[in-house]
Amino acid sequence: MAEPVVRPTFLTILCFLTFMSAVSGLWTQSERLWNPGIIADQTRETFQVVQEKLEGQASEAEMETVNNMFDAVISQTTASNIRTGAIILIIFESLSLYAAYLIWNLQKKGFYLFLAGIAFTFLAPLIFIGGWLGFITAMAGVFFSVLLAILFAVNLKHMY
Repeated sequence: MAEPVVRPTFLTILCFLTFMSAVSGLWTQSERLWNPGIIADQTRETFQVVQEKLEGQASEAEMETVNNMFDAVISQTTASNIRTGAIILIIFESLSLYAAYLIWNLQKKGFYLFLAGIAFTFLAPLIFIGGWLGFITAMAGVFFSVLLAILFAVNLKHMY
């Protein structure tokens, strides 16, 4: 009879955090997918508020660069781009969820699937959205995932 597989506690916690993050991300991105116009309006308003707050803090030379960046992002924040970003992130969250399931079962291919999801989430917004908004979407999608990937990599020795 085969011995039960013992998963390290730290790996269990990482998988649990990934499960929670993926489910939360799927919920959030579903909302963005079904209401892209509303989300685009809210996002534009948020960027405009941040832009106004920065205007009082930066020098004139810096403000020209900041204003150009914000104007580009605000003009790109359309329902179509919000929908595209949501689809990209739904794919990523789905891959993350399945990868975490595989890692939970101590399968190394889950780690590699997780890395592939991160690569997809970084490249797809740059290709399909482009510009500053594509860059911001790419960074938002991979920021915490890279940290999780590093922590999963530390635990590769426990996977087969």
